[in-house]
Amino acid sequence: MPSWHCSIEDCHNPSVRVTGDCTICNRHLCYEHLKPTFHKCPTLDDEEDYYPAYANAEQEEIETLGQKINYAALETHAMALRPGILCHASPLRFDRQTKHEVMGGINIHVNVEFQDGVTWLARIRRSNATSPPPVVRDYIILSEIATLQFLEIVNVPTPRLLGYALETDEGNNVGVGYMLIEKLPGKPLDWARATEDQKHRIIDQLADHAIELSKHPLDKIGSFNRPGDEHIGPIAREEFSDVTDGAIHALGPFTSMQEYYIGYLHNILDQILTHQLYTHHPLDAYLIHRFLLDLTERVWPVEEENEKMYLNHADDKGDHVLVDDNYTITGIIDWEWAFSAPCALSFNSPLVLLDLGGFYAGDPAISLAESYFADALERKGGIELAESVRGGRKRRFFEFCCGYDMYTDWEGFKGLFEGLRRCVGGYGELEWEDWREIALERYKEDEGVLQLMV
Repeated sequence: MPSWHCSIEDCHNPSVRVTGDCTICNRHLCYEHLKPTFHKCPTLDDEEDYYPAYANAEQEEIETLGQKINYAALETHAMALRPGILCHASPLRFDRQTKHEVMGGINIHVNVEFQDGVTWLARIRRSNATSPPPVVRDYIILSEIATLQFLEIVNVPTPRLLGYALETDEGNNVGVGYMLIEKLPGKPLDWARATEDQKHRIIDQLADHAIELSKHPLDKIGSFNRPGDEHIGPIAREEFSDVTDGAIHALGPFTSMQEYYIGYLHNILDQILTHQLYTHHPLDAYLIHRFLLDLTERVWPVEEENEKMYLNHADDKGDHVLVDDNYTITGIIDWEWAFSAPCALSFNSPLVLLDLGGFYAGDPAISLAESYFADALERKGGIELAESVRGGRKRRFFEFCCGYDMYTDWEGFKGLFEGLRRCVGGYGELEWEDWREIALERYKEDEGVLQLMV
């Protein structure tokens, strides 16, 4: 799997791309972004350089993508799905005041407005220096399509899929891969501005959704990848995918989270040794991920042979929730990267409920919002789901430490890594330098360590 780069020329991010909300550093929920001071891209000297570069990168991306789109062909497809009703696809344009309405961290949306007042969205993958090859983009969009089809039988408000075309389809005249989905009412949840009563209202509804998803178990860990059925295939996510001779090779499906993480971590270790990841501090990164590999059986023991799996949103940081003025949830959106996983992962706390300051400081205690979520699940009959929340901090630390962007967010990583070590009794009281010395001794005969120390 390749390491994709920051959209500012020569700013290289050597770590696994987990998610991407920042156009410059391509990082998500990072420690630096949580600080009141602005996040610096390593190649930019100060705030005066940062914001123009950020805006210019986004503007160039939108303009380039807009030039690729055949809007007339997009309108033709939409009208074929609603015969006899004219529509207009609004061309993309860069507007700093309203760009959040069309541009997310990974996708850009084009409004398709019908003459009778109905509005659809054409959901298009962003294409920039951080983007994977077209065949990977197609696999991810195909998975989201199949996921939305599955969700049609689940009592959770999600956008209805109306049509699609892949980027590599020979008959796709639009010029980009896209899906046509209904535009749901509401606005993205602003958790920080919500009152306590509004937060409790949201949490109660999220608990209802979790209970509903628990009624639809699956049999493997992986991603939906065949529109029209519930087939679970390999994980549809960039860091789980590689491309050789134009063909995609993705990890999975898996039968347990232990198998999932062992495969994932071996893949990271191999890429460190082949200079694809963590090129600036490969030995430190290797020691960390070698230690995480050893921890896998303790963090994710195999509970039972035929454990049930459940759909996991995988990017539930808050803006995936649409709400109306009364804080009634009108939609759960952005289902790319969704995959099936055991109860302990799928029903762990949504990221939006974490106390991020305490989490990045390594605090093993769950937040008040998480505790309320667990209580709500228990009241509604989801006792096992509630236990996934109350006992989920160790698994969340482990999840974040795997493939973390240590190069540009070392302080954030150290807090998470210390929190994980405290949870598992793995030298949690030690400073980094002391732990590193112990790890070097522990793995001194490891072939990867020997190779990196040459």
